Parts: sequence; C-alpha cells; structure tokens
Amino acid sequence: MVAQTHMGQRARKAREQDVHSTATARNQLAQTYPLQLALFQTFFSDKNPSDDATAAESYSNTIELYDAIPKYMAHPKVQGAKLERDFVHRGTAYTVQIWPAHFEARDRSEKKCYPSYREELVEEALRKLACDRLNGVYLDDGAGVRFTLYELKKELRSRGHDINLQSLIESLNICNRVVLSVCHADGKVMLQSAIFPVLLLGSKQEWCKNPKETYCYVQFHPFITRCINRLTYRQFNYGAYMSYRHRLSRWLHKRLAHNYTQAGILNPYTIRMSTILRDSGTYIFARAHDNVRHVDKVLEELTEREVLLSRTKEVLRGSRNSLVDVKYSLLPTMHFIQEVKKANVRTAKLTEQLQRSVGKDLEE
Repeated sequence: MVAQTHMGQRARKAREQDVHSTATARNQLAQTYPLQLALFQTFFSDKNPSDDATAAESYSNTIELYDAIPKYMAHPKVQGAKLERDFVHRGTAYTVQIWPAHFEARDRSEKKCYPSYREELVEEALRKLACDRLNGVYLDDGAGVRFTLYELKKELRSRGHDINLQSLIESLNICNRVVLSVCHADGKVMLQSAIFPVLLLGSKQEWCKNPKETYCYVQFHPFITRCINRLTYRQFNYGAYMSYRHRLSRWLHKRLAHNYTQAGILNPYTIRMSTILRDSGTYIFARAHDNVRHVDKVLEELTEREVLLSRTKEVLRGSRNSLVDVKYSLLPTMHFIQEVKKANVRTAKLTEQLQRSVGKDLEE
C-alpha cells in the first residue's frame, strides 16, 4: 500500500509537469502518465523501503527484444545504402536493416553515418534519466523523456563518459535520423522506426543562455513503449554496466541480466562465441584466434567485476584442426545471483501492483 500511494503521488506530480521544449509540442501532443510508467521508474531496496531512492541510483531497465537488436557499430562509416544484421532472440531468428542518418556537412556535401557506441551510451543515459528524475512521460501514448542537455551531459560524465555538447547534439540527431527495420526470418517486416522517432531541441541561443533550464524531449523506440506497457523489462545494475572498459562487456552483462533469470551455482549459462559475435554486433576480426582473445578479455573483465565466478570453454574444431567455434560455460558469483533474485522479486511485485490496479479500475 505504501508503494502504491507513493507511485500515485509521483503520477499526480508528473501530470502537473509539462514538456517545456516548445509551445507546439504542448499544444499538439497529448501528455499522460500511466501506471506502467510509474512502475518502470520504481525500484526496491533489499531491506528498508526508505532506501528505495538510493537503490534506484544504481539500477535501470533492460528492454525485451529491443536491447537484443545489434544496432550500434564499432565503425559508423557508411558502406552501401543500408546494413543488414541477423540475430536470434529467445530462439527466434530476426534481421535488422539499418538505414544510416543523413547530414549536410560544412562543405555542403552529404554525410551519412550509422549509430556508434557513443549513441548507445547516450540512449542508455536517457533511459536512466527517464527512470530516476521523474522526467519520463508519455506523449501521444509513446514513452519518452524530458531533459536538459546539462542533465544528460552530467549523467554521462558521472558514469565516466564525458561527451561534449556538440557531440551530444549530433548523437541525438543521429538517433532521430537512423531508421531500423526489424524483420522476421521470412522477410516480413515487424516494425520500422527511428531509434528516437521524435526529437525536440531548443535553439543554440537557448542552450548557451540557459543550459540548465532549456528542456529537450526524446520519444523512445516503439518497442520500449510496448515493453513498458507489458512489463517485460528487467532491473539490472546500470552503474556497473556503464563502468566497463569494453563495450562487449556491457553487452554481455545486459544479456545475462535479462535472459539468465534462473542464475545459480548449479545452473551455468552456456553460450557460443559465434552467438556473442553475431548478436552483439561487435567488430569481428579476420582471424578466429583474435576473436577468441577478444571474448576472453571480456570474460576476464566480468570476472573482475564479480559477475562471473568461473568459466570454462570447449574449443570446436573443423577440418585440419581449424578453429570453428568456442562453447563457453559461465558460472555466476553469489553477488550476481542476488542481483538476479532482486530483479525477479521486483518483476513479481510490479506485476501484482498492476493487476491490482486493473482490477480496481474494472470494479469502478
């Protein structure tokens, strides 16, 4: 009851807030604050409910299916009209077609680029702001976040990723102009959308004059809205995620947090190197042994960060003893097992609260 009352107060307070980007946005977009968004922003501490705010500082949410899409590039330089990548999520095969962002360079020539790991960090920070700051909002039934560039830059800097203002603006524009087309294995298009379908930015004069008060707005990808509505997201340690040296470490940590829901000492997580390379969208070296070394470095970092207790690998070889693949068996630490259990408990609590609310609405 305390949690429900608290979320009700948060919902009422957020309804009184507005997206201050432009008068046009306020006039044209219908603003709501559904219970599903309040639940998305709710995190629980292990022991004391009064510590929930502290717990929220460390956590964010993984997104069902959307986070599995290999949409970010190590080298964003465009080659060809589009890029296609295959991936598998929960046993189902998909293909994503990535159409690059188009810009006009200073010399008036056309510039095209794909979203890079920089854009991945910016999107993750915005999703965190939507969780932590009561900045999350639904406009025209689409989940998004209101923020200032100062807030975004501060959040990234506090996590060890200091990005200058011009680069932040460029990242936001890239995410708004890149188009993702997600298809089933048979080629049938499931959804086509930009990473940020809606982007509202103030003018440069406004940023310079009032950097802490000039609000911007981003609407997240439709898969994120769907995930929030269906409560198919999961809690994960955002603080640890942002602190990794290797981008592939971040990807693997998030995959484990989202998919490895039965983590345990007697239940190791198995994955092949080919799966890691395909589904992460990471750079693939020409020599198989270089890919093995890269993955080994990542697994070592996860061991150092107390995510993995131990790991074993089985090298799979083909003709002439050539290296074909590597099968990894990953054993989690008790610390990571506890993180997974906390996420499971949170999912159960939020689902129960939503069901109670729906039942109450039906009675009324």
